Amino acid sequence: MKILITGATGLVGTQLVKSLTTSGYEDLRILTRDKSYYLKTSDFPIEAFEWDPDSKYIENGALKGVDIIIHLAGESVAEGRWSKLKKEKILNSRINGTKLLIDEIKKLEIPPKKFISSSAVGIYGNRDEESLSSNSELGTGFLAEVCKKWESIALDHKIEGMKSHCIRTGIVLSTNGGALTKMLAPFKAGVGGKLGTGDQYMSWIHIDDLVGQFIFLLENQGKYNIYNGVSPRPVSNYIFTKILGKELRRPTLFPVPAVVLKFIFGEMSEILLASQKVIPTRFIEESYNYKFRSLKEALINLLQHNIKGEEQLLKYQWINYPPKEVFEFFTDEKNLEKITPSHLKFKVQKKSTEKIKKGTFIDYKLSLHGIPLRWKSEISSFEYNQHFVDKQVKGPYSKWNHYHGFIPLKKGTLIVDKITYKVPMGLFGLLFMGRFVRNDLNKIFNFRKKIINQLFTT
Repeated sequence: MKILITGATGLVGTQLVKSLTTSGYEDLRILTRDKSYYLKTSDFPIEAFEWDPDSKYIENGALKGVDIIIHLAGESVAEGRWSKLKKEKILNSRINGTKLLIDEIKKLEIPPKKFISSSAVGIYGNRDEESLSSNSELGTGFLAEVCKKWESIALDHKIEGMKSHCIRTGIVLSTNGGALTKMLAPFKAGVGGKLGTGDQYMSWIHIDDLVGQFIFLLENQGKYNIYNGVSPRPVSNYIFTKILGKELRRPTLFPVPAVVLKFIFGEMSEILLASQKVIPTRFIEESYNYKFRSLKEALINLLQHNIKGEEQLLKYQWINYPPKEVFEFFTDEKNLEKITPSHLKFKVQKKSTEKIKKGTFIDYKLSLHGIPLRWKSEISSFEYNQHFVDKQVKGPYSKWNHYHGFIPLKKGTLIVDKITYKVPMGLFGLLFMGRFVRNDLNKIFNFRKKIINQLFTT
């Protein structure tokens, strides 16, 4: 199955690509405005084609043989004030991109089987406490009109053999961007609070569930054209504020009056103040299995490391070698010296077993910013050719767990590194060392990626 994705570098698109790739979907293709940059920076073995909806350009062959199109591209509505130019960009990015795709599909001898497009719950307008389903009357206002035109092009194409769906997304919760990320700084500082009266309903969804809904429609024969991409339990802004503050263990005593929001954001403040109590009746009817039904469950999942003062680093790298060879390379501890920057003076001292396995202890020494350090780790989990985990027993961190995964993909291997770490001295250490540690780790893994590419292409 060949899947084409637009907006693959956005918040939802990035997570969708990761989920599809790590779930075994090998034939992915993206449309991007800068193909060379994407291919140079992508962690996954994905085809890329160039397009520019504003000039009605799409690279030859981009849609050839495509079975499913997932269309996510569009100008962000929550960045900056809505000037006349900004509103034009918001509208045109959705209309021009969707129209270009539909026009190109009409030229194909065999169209894709499905066209799944994003939309937004902004289509319902400001509706106070009214429960809204996919059948509810549509609203008024700038966002509502944008979504109406957007959906009309995506659904009213009359292309025989191609079924279309629109997912009207709510507030997407993620720690990699979006609304929650913007809220975290003031809430962590203890100056968060309700927006306006706090009575307005927020129709939210965990990013894993939204991605799951796109995949659900990809894999199943959905009965409807329109779906609401939200959780089953919308909450008021006041309740959202209280739950977020409780999970972060911070007070929420600083409300922001509506007049202040309107002064700061202008017309864009309607995103923050409009009330939409949206219910995903059709996903519920078709038995989509939510991972996170309640806001508390979603926030606990997303903020678990923040609450513990931990950080996470997740890296992917695909190489054109089978998992067995790659696994054997990484389980030879001497190879760690080859893929570590020389200024760290990283050396393996000893290990407790001849070959690495569960329960093996390994001793290292290294130099961090000129300070000599000793490190002892234990292999706490080991599955041959699949993964292993090294856990710091003694060393510079309060916690260090490094998951090394090896996923077969396109006759090669997708290397997955997931590091969960905690700097010493608690909140003080995180505030004063956290950014430097993250920068150091990113530099180390960027170097490692470069060396691995060299070693496995010779």
